[in-house]
Amino acid sequence: MSSVLSQVSKKILEKLEKGKKLSTEDLILLYLDLTHREIRETRRELREEIREVNRRIDETNKRIDETNKRIGNVQETLLAKIDESNKRIDDTNKRIDRVQETLLAKIEEINKRIDETNKRIDKVQETLLTKIEETNKRIDETNKRIDSIQTSLSARIDHVREALLAKIEETNRRIDRVQETLLAKIEETNKRIDELYKLYAELRGR
Repeated sequence: MSSVLSQVSKKILEKLEKGKKLSTEDLILLYLDLTHREIRETRRELREEIREVNRRIDETNKRIDETNKRIGNVQETLLAKIDESNKRIDDTNKRIDRVQETLLAKIEEINKRIDETNKRIDKVQETLLTKIEETNKRIDETNKRIDSIQTSLSARIDHVREALLAKIEETNRRIDRVQETLLAKIEETNKRIDELYKLYAELRGR
C-alpha cells in the first residue's frame, strides 16, 4: 500500500511539474499519501515512546528489587542487633545471679561465725559477763551493717534492671522508627510506579 501510494504520488507530482492540471482524484491520492506518511511517522514515534516507557518501567523494577534487597539487609541487621541485645541481657542476669550467690554464701559464713561466737560466749558466760555484753553490742553492729549491705545491693540490682529495661525500650523505638521510614519509602515508590502506569495508559490511549 505504501509503495503504491508513493509511486502514484510521484507520477502526480511529475504531472504537476509539467504544468498539467490535477484532477480531484489526483488531489485525493496526494492527500492519502501525505496522511499515510504522517500516520507512519506517528506510529514510529509511538513505538519509540513505548520503548522508552518500557525501559523506564524496567529501571523502576530494578530499583524496586534493589529496595527490597536493602530492606532485607536492614531486617537482618536489626535481627542481629536484637539477638546481641538479648545475649547481653542474659549475660547480665547471669552475673547478677553469681553476685547474689556470692553474697548469700558470705552471709551464711557470717551467720556461722556469729553462732560460733555465741557458743564461745555461753562457755565463758560466768567469768566473762562484761566481755559478753561488749561482744553482743558488736554483734548488733555487725547485723546492722549486714542489713545496710543488703539494702544497698538490692537498690543497685533494681537500678541495673531499670537501666536494662530502658535500653530495651530504646531499641524497640529505634526499630519502630526504621520500620516507619522503610514503609514511607515503599509507599513513595508505589506512587511513582502508579504514575508511570498512568502515563503508559495515556500514551496507549493516544
